[in-house]
Amino acid sequence: MSWEGIEEALNRVRGERTRISLQLADLDRNVAQRMLQGADPVGRTRERWVRAERSIHRLWTVYGAFENVVDQACALRGSGGEDGSVRESLSRVLTGPAVALPLEPRPLERRGLLDDDTEHLSLAEAVARMSADYDEAARVVAEAESAWEVLHPRLGDLEALWQEIGSLAGMVGGDEDDHEPLRTELAALGETIRRDPLSLVAEDDTVDTSGLERARVRFERTAGELRDALRMRDSYDESAERLAWAIDDAEVKAGRTAALRRRVAEAVAVPAPIEVPDAVPPLRSGLAQMAALRDRGRWRELGTLHGRLQQAVHETVDDLTEREENLQGLLDRRGELRGRLDGYRARAVRLGLAEDERLLTEDRRAQRALWRAPGDLREATAALAAYRDALRQVAGSGCGSNRTTPGAGASEGRE
Repeated sequence: MSWEGIEEALNRVRGERTRISLQLADLDRNVAQRMLQGADPVGRTRERWVRAERSIHRLWTVYGAFENVVDQACALRGSGGEDGSVRESLSRVLTGPAVALPLEPRPLERRGLLDDDTEHLSLAEAVARMSADYDEAARVVAEAESAWEVLHPRLGDLEALWQEIGSLAGMVGGDEDDHEPLRTELAALGETIRRDPLSLVAEDDTVDTSGLERARVRFERTAGELRDALRMRDSYDESAERLAWAIDDAEVKAGRTAALRRRVAEAVAVPAPIEVPDAVPPLRSGLAQMAALRDRGRWRELGTLHGRLQQAVHETVDDLTEREENLQGLLDRRGELRGRLDGYRARAVRLGLAEDERLLTEDRRAQRALWRAPGDLREATAALAAYRDALRQVAGSGCGSNRTTPGAGASEGRE
């Protein structure tokens, strides 16, 4: 190598040594790397971390040998001036296999008597090997770090919910074993997140938080039940009174809807009027159950029952409203059909067709269908359509002995 080439190579390997040293220091200080070292990982994370640890060990081993060779080259350059033998030695160190590394022990059956126990690399080969080992280790550490960044906050929220559940349970009272399944689930999730986070990383690098989300729903539901229980304990009378008022209102609405159904049944047979079930007695029974639970101090069950009864009252009122609208719709439909028949009759009079035999026949048929009680709205609809069609046909044929406006200026006979 020329002296110029030697200076360029020396500067390059000095820079590589500095950059590698900084990267190794960052890797060593990385929080995720330290957590992996202390976590005693299991499962998929253990498999990946064992390989990564081997890569880190090789990386430091190669770096130590690489650094020694760079220091040797720097010492040679500083000691020999422009001497030819120094230049030759520097050329060998900078380009030849100057980095000596101990080979990993092999089983006895795979060793020969004169096998070498040392491997020799050039500085460039050493850098390439360190880069490969660093990439392998950094990839595992980065994946674990990304997984923990997603999982730890959610686990923290779950642990906070667990603390709230414990506090609420202590205020409400009850058996400690009531929440043992939640504690066991939280412990299992925490164990997986701390010791095997990579088992929750998918192939596309997304982190699977579905287990945490399902647990959060269960924990929040339990905490909500306990909050309800605490409110029940502190304000039972007020809550029960409000619920009783709501049930009273539902009973009034049920009576009004049942009365409407009776009126509709007297007027309309087809389609059959929708039934109106009596949903109030179960609600009254629920109130009695609440009182019994209150007497026994079963606050959590009481809170749960209160919530169910509130929901049941809302659903009952909504159902009654729908049934009321459905029943009223039958009466409205009958009124609409009667109004349309009156309209067709008026048109027949204007056209001088009121005494037409065909129209009189269809009129009587529609009359019977619409004023019979209870009536058939489907039959009435068909009869009205027949009257309308007959009116169009008779008007279109020019028949009629008693037109109100005879001649070309007569009504057009449109609906």
